[in-house]
Amino acid sequence: MNINLDLSKIRMFILDNKQKVRMAALILIVGLSILFFWIHGDSGTIEMEEQGGDTDEYSLEEEETEDEEKVISRVCYVDISGEVEDPGVYKVDSETRLFQVIEMAGGLTKDADLNSLNRAERVTDGQKIIVRALGEEGEENEETSYSTDDDQEGIAVDGKINLNYADSDTLQIIPGIGPTKAQNIIDYREKTGKFKKIEEIMNVSGIGEKTFDSIKDYITV
Repeated sequence: MNINLDLSKIRMFILDNKQKVRMAALILIVGLSILFFWIHGDSGTIEMEEQGGDTDEYSLEEEETEDEEKVISRVCYVDISGEVEDPGVYKVDSETRLFQVIEMAGGLTKDADLNSLNRAERVTDGQKIIVRALGEEGEENEETSYSTDDDQEGIAVDGKINLNYADSDTLQIIPGIGPTKAQNIIDYREKTGKFKKIEEIMNVSGIGEKTFDSIKDYITV
């Protein structure tokens, strides 16, 4: 009896206060919705921020690795001898100029022939530089103006490749010259004799005017 009475009172209260009950229910629903989106919205934001952090960290590590590789690729070793105070092999940057290598070698001697040097040229890795003495050039033949090291034979003082003395590996330093063309150059000079001028390289199989225009600044005879 008491239960039925209580239920009856509740029904009567709801009927008498329909507007208030609806308003209370609406407020409750809105409140629960806001709470739901607030909880799940923060979780999504945190997750995205964490993922973004991982990406940034990965990109930073990738950039640092690339920078390290660039530093390694810039290291060069240059051998300088002849009329310098301290001949030897020097570790330099790929942007180093010849005059800087000369300074590292203690400078030129009083007998050095400045006219035989291009002190503004950029040195290359493995380059052999021989600084000649005054008057020495006139007493020497063509061959003595170039390095005689086995792995650097055919590289002139100015860094150009001598077509008459370079081996296959050295010829391949020339941009666009691979193993086949390098061997064609060697075969040609063995058959016809030394090149008298660089333009004769266009007589070599596989090397035309277009190729010559792209390599003429890298070769000498």
